[in-house]
Amino acid sequence: MQNDFPDRLRKWEAASELLAAQKENWKVDVRKAQKNDSPPPLPPGDAPTPQPQAPRFRQNDVTIEKVATLLATAAPKGLLVVRDELAGWMAGMTSYNDAGRSFWLEAYRGRPFRVERQKNPEPINVERLVVAVFGGTQPEKLAELLDEADDGLFARIGWFWPEPLQFRLASEAPNAQWAIDALDRLRQFDLAPGMVATDFGRPHYVPVVPDALQHLEAFGQEMQERQSWAGGLMRSAYGKARGLALRLSLVFEYLWWAGRQGMQPPPTTISESALLAAISFVADYLMPMAERVYGDAAASPADRNAATLARWIVTARPTEVHVRHLQREVRLPGLKKAEDIRAAAQVLIEADWLRTLPPVQGKRPRVAFEVNLAAWDITP
Repeated sequence: MQNDFPDRLRKWEAASELLAAQKENWKVDVRKAQKNDSPPPLPPGDAPTPQPQAPRFRQNDVTIEKVATLLATAAPKGLLVVRDELAGWMAGMTSYNDAGRSFWLEAYRGRPFRVERQKNPEPINVERLVVAVFGGTQPEKLAELLDEADDGLFARIGWFWPEPLQFRLASEAPNAQWAIDALDRLRQFDLAPGMVATDFGRPHYVPVVPDALQHLEAFGQEMQERQSWAGGLMRSAYGKARGLALRLSLVFEYLWWAGRQGMQPPPTTISESALLAAISFVADYLMPMAERVYGDAAASPADRNAATLARWIVTARPTEVHVRHLQREVRLPGLKKAEDIRAAAQVLIEADWLRTLPPVQGKRPRVAFEVNLAAWDITP
């Protein structure tokens, strides 16, 4: 992708210098015309096209001016923005530009967008505002943002908060070459020529096969039903579920194609199997994950710690819970201090998981709780 970039940049620089020289000559001619009391000459032609940018896939700078410039000049097929801290990205969307949040909301649609800049009279015209965002965050930081007015930003994100797997060292190296080959197939699949007022071309349109439309309709109705019973952020999540499944069906179709061996042509339709896979993924994974994120991230520290303690009880199956034992030997995340353990235990007492043990006459007082053995039968 970089091969012709130096040549394009040199041509642009030459055209820019030529235009600058023509403007200097024009200014001289204007002054001569003024002295001779004759009509001034017309200025030289239009400025050259925007300065070429090196091709991009991935970007870390998330100012909307930078992203818009790259989409308009270097990344017509879209950008992947990678952020280690998504909560910081969300909180700072309007720090430098009041239109920042609306810019990112519009990026979900992939439609034309114009960015007006105070420092430059010429706007940035983006033919297709296509940006994917990837990153992580901590529940505590995300919780600070959940109380804001719901404008649909959270519903545009596919959330993942899986249970951790036991750490194990890898026994074989990942197949990096296969991944590179798959990416190359996607990279080389270019836009279709013509039909838009740019040199970049136009998107390929990939319809769903007719036999699969009944599944999309049924899924949309199911999500609509769930939305009517939901509230808050989950209501917005169910509202986006139908469109999310349709988007992912196209992603699945092209991922399958990119990962296959051979020289098959790219897909021209979304198959029934791809749509069903996407529907299952959204309904059975992404929606439950959204419920977990919105529920757990918005929970109080005591509630989150109580959930941690409850998972340990189900796994370890103790008959009693001792504060000192949890502090010194078990050492659960978030439960290092005695006051945090007692606060979590109080939540579980109210949920009938624990009860306070009465003091034993003649012995030192201890802080311990009896476990309701019915909790052992709960799946962690």
